[in-house]
Amino acid sequence: MTRQTSHDKDVNVQPDKVDAFGERVEVAIERAGGTTKMARMAGVSTSVLSKWRRGESDPSRSRLVKMARAASVSIEWLATGEGSLDHVAGVQPQRAAGPQEMDLELLENVARAAFQELERRDINLAPDGLARLVRVLYRHFASKGDQPDHDTVSNIIDLAAYR
Repeated sequence: MTRQTSHDKDVNVQPDKVDAFGERVEVAIERAGGTTKMARMAGVSTSVLSKWRRGESDPSRSRLVKMARAASVSIEWLATGEGSLDHVAGVQPQRAAGPQEMDLELLENVARAAFQELERRDINLAPDGLARLVRVLYRHFASKGDQPDHDTVSNIIDLAAYR
């Protein structure tokens, strides 16, 4: 079997090829700015992206949508190889969160939940440890698109051994 090579503007990946989805993932990764950026924007690890590229697994529908938005490609094209490569009008691609794009409400909720759980357990952390804890919690909840809940915050504190 031969692999097709694809470049941004001249993509013609045949949907009936066994490895066509992997080729489209490769194009999406390039358009998103690389594997690390795509992984962050899709909320997965780089090893998961590699599995998708190799055809060893498929993304969930929500991850497929996040990938398409991150790469500014149409969801239909990414999923099937049909339709236009470029994203549908009105659907803006996702951007990697920079400092000015942080969800400040989520950050406040994460910090509040962390402080409450630490106080409940009577744990006093040095400022560096507290900052790391809030960062870990923020990244977790931001990647899931969820708000902090007591059980998850408690479990992360246990796993991180912040005692």
